[in-house]
Amino acid sequence: MSRPRSPEPTAGHFTGLAPLAGLPTGARRAIGAALLAVFVGALDLTVIATILPRMVSDLEINTADIDRYVWIVNGYLLAYIVAIPLVGRLSDLVGRQRVFAASLVVFLVGSVWCALADGLLGLVLGRVIQGVGGGALLPVTMALVGDLLPARRRAGALGLVGAVDTLGWVLGPLWGAALVTLAPGAEPWRWVFFVNVPLGLVAVFAIRRSGRDVLLPEGTDDRTEAAPSGDWLGRLDLVGAALLTAALLALNLGLSAGGEIGAAEAGGGRALGGTRNPLADYSLVLVVAAAAVLALFVWWERRARHPLLPLGLFRRPRFGAAMGANFVVGAALIVAMVDVPVVVALLVDPGQVSTVTGAMMAPFTLLMAALALGGGAIVASRGERWVAVVGLVLVAVGYALLWVGLRGGNLLGLLPGLVLAGAGFGLVVAPIGATAIDAAPPADRGIAAALTLVFRLLGMTVGISSLTALGVNRLQGLVGNLEEIVQLPSETTAEFFARQSAILYETVIPVSLQVVRETFLIAGVIALLALVPVWLMGASAGRLGSETG
Repeated sequence: MSRPRSPEPTAGHFTGLAPLAGLPTGARRAIGAALLAVFVGALDLTVIATILPRMVSDLEINTADIDRYVWIVNGYLLAYIVAIPLVGRLSDLVGRQRVFAASLVVFLVGSVWCALADGLLGLVLGRVIQGVGGGALLPVTMALVGDLLPARRRAGALGLVGAVDTLGWVLGPLWGAALVTLAPGAEPWRWVFFVNVPLGLVAVFAIRRSGRDVLLPEGTDDRTEAAPSGDWLGRLDLVGAALLTAALLALNLGLSAGGEIGAAEAGGGRALGGTRNPLADYSLVLVVAAAAVLALFVWWERRARHPLLPLGLFRRPRFGAAMGANFVVGAALIVAMVDVPVVVALLVDPGQVSTVTGAMMAPFTLLMAALALGGGAIVASRGERWVAVVGLVLVAVGYALLWVGLRGGNLLGLLPGLVLAGAGFGLVVAPIGATAIDAAPPADRGIAAALTLVFRLLGMTVGISSLTALGVNRLQGLVGNLEEIVQLPSETTAEFFARQSAILYETVIPVSLQVVRETFLIAGVIALLALVPVWLMGASAGRLGSETG
């Protein structure tokens, strides 16, 4: 049986604004501004979902080279992941205000860079800069909560931070669709990035007004913030951050380039006019190198004086199980976020893609948000394990319905599956977060809450890279042998275009939809795999006393 829930809220639960009641005005203003910044940064995690097809078209990127432009998503995710532990530690050493303001500036610079990008490389670089700033905002806000609230109210407030972050990335696709629909100009997706500037400046202004004393770490004074770099630089695990970055980058580059295996011949083309991935011949080498660097990272973290990640937490069975479950859930979640816009782009006129994608994603994202934010109450009465199990089963059934519903190429056939999958993902968020926080000692609850988000994002990056490669390989196998469509000497231009259109609608679109349907089915299986760590999450509850003592 699941362990009875304590009346004390945890960071896995959403408790509204109650934890902030009674705080001084400056403290409330500081936390409010920080939450606004976290929300905006989280929006940009997934805002790409509904605007990616339009961006690819406007920047004249080959739509068949998905393993290249998927880095518009992955670049942000990887930078976000690495920034969370590193910048959280930095704020301990030099003060919250400086680090928070600097993180916001980095995020805004990345936003403007993306808005002005004129090609794929520039856009990916801008997203990386954005990700560093956006990821940095989360741990600083969590640390700020720890500074300003007494211990008995701290866990509930961490839950509020986690809820705001979750709400942001869940609503990101709808935010992108709304802005693209309302924004002026020939390339309205650029406003998705421009609009971050006024929102970020509001947060900077509010933080500055809150006062320096509010934003200093507990037990520090002005001399801490004024300390020379040599006093704190050695306390940052820069080696660990570099090793983690290298491992994640090599792993995702290797996985995303793996779609060429067994497909096009060396130097040859790819199905639907795509170009061969330049890293295709090194995909296995990159994956092996990633494993080696990851092992080196673990070795270093065990010996580092100030490690980037507290590996001791992973020796607690419930915490390790919760991280494993969140990783697998992230891998399954990213499929809907990426593949639904792909389906819409295949079936809808280009000018309507963002609007229709937003409408299709609405039931998925809104249900996920509602159940994620209200999941604490359900967990409190039913227990973590059973709520998570029900959620994962709903996700698997939802993805199965997506596979069935898309069989006829009808967009409306996706809605039942999206409703169930969204509800399932929403139910899974709270029990995993609650378990991770409960399994951590009180002093580590802030980093435990941050790691819960990190492992979900890790799952998303690995999931999107692996499934992209799988899709590329599958598509190559289905249509790679089609002859290049060229105009015949006896054909008029009108006849040539008509033949192109016939091949597109009779062959290319149905085959592309088949690949997407198979990906949905694989994602459902992945969701069921998460039942193993979820079950272990509950099975070790009886040892909670020894874990948290």
